[in-house]
Amino acid sequence: MAFASETTSDLSWSIVPSPRKVGTFSQLYGVSVLSPTEAWAVGQRAANEPAPLIYRWDGRRWKQVVAAPIANSYFDDVFAISSSDVWAVGVQIRDDNSPDLSLTQHWNGTAWSIVPSPNPSRDPAYGENYLAAVAGAAPNDVWAVGYQQTSRGYSEIIIHWDGVAWTLVPPQPGDWRFLTDIAILSASDVWAVGYQFDFRNGYQGLSMHWDGSNWSDVPFPVADLGFYVHGMTALSDSDIWVVGNVSGYPVTPVTAHWDGTSWSLVDITNFEPPYGSLKAVAALAENDVWAVGYYRDTLGGKDENLVEHWDGVAWTQVPVPNVGQALNQLYDLAPDQAGGLWTVGYFYPYPDFSKPVSTLVIRGTP
Repeated sequence: MAFASETTSDLSWSIVPSPRKVGTFSQLYGVSVLSPTEAWAVGQRAANEPAPLIYRWDGRRWKQVVAAPIANSYFDDVFAISSSDVWAVGVQIRDDNSPDLSLTQHWNGTAWSIVPSPNPSRDPAYGENYLAAVAGAAPNDVWAVGYQQTSRGYSEIIIHWDGVAWTLVPPQPGDWRFLTDIAILSASDVWAVGYQFDFRNGYQGLSMHWDGSNWSDVPFPVADLGFYVHGMTALSDSDIWVVGNVSGYPVTPVTAHWDGTSWSLVDITNFEPPYGSLKAVAALAENDVWAVGYYRDTLGGKDENLVEHWDGVAWTQVPVPNVGQALNQLYDLAPDQAGGLWTVGYFYPYPDFSKPVSTLVIRGTP
């Protein structure tokens, strides 16, 4: 399947001001859209001692919302079920003698609060519990995924919210398994994706499915140069996309599609820059799928925003704005109800290294 160089699309892309403070380090990693007048974006502020960062869209502008205070932590994803039911997940980083802890916070329509979540790894030297993604089908049916580290290696974390508490799902066998995203089609049809390592094939895609009773691995094709899976979107039980990048050199974007029976790799064959990665994907229709990330500009040597579009036949790179001569990176995107998209990330004001990384919000409108 061909990858065209560049083309226009039916969306108009523009940078939307975000409430960043001049001189303050800030990054966005996740976004969720509830309605034209409500969307959420999360990430971190401060670099050395990170703190959760939360923005809320009110239909006119983004405003910063105060998270429940917790030291040395940040959010990696957010999902809005309703105006009074929003979840954000991430990690609390602790010192070398204590394991990092999973972090979940909940918005009840008035304030954010910390909700206790499982931490299966208690290893004082190697312990790490990290949540990368969250999605919900109902107030009593929310899933979050990530990974844990122990002295043996890494294994996935899957937790479920039943309306009262989070419950941990026992991991599958294997010592190097990471989950990065999750999508819910129904209470008995949930997908989680990421990547896993073995000494024969290196890092390859990992796919798991919940049938209402059990989680199980679903075979994923082996890519010649490996496959770090970062993002997923599910339109139906026969139309699911994942995106990421190869784990070998050169590092380039790659995608895969589920047709209801099996996964197949969909290469981006004509990608020219020496480095590129896709971090997230969202679908407006089966022939209208979008993916975002960043690529390395060969002439300027800086990262620029990467947006690609699937029209049912091929992936096509779509030009989007960058912030000046900055290092731009997009990490998540979500569709809105008007047939558009929100995407978030951050930019580095290169070549002025005296200024910190700042949040970046871009909107695609019909």
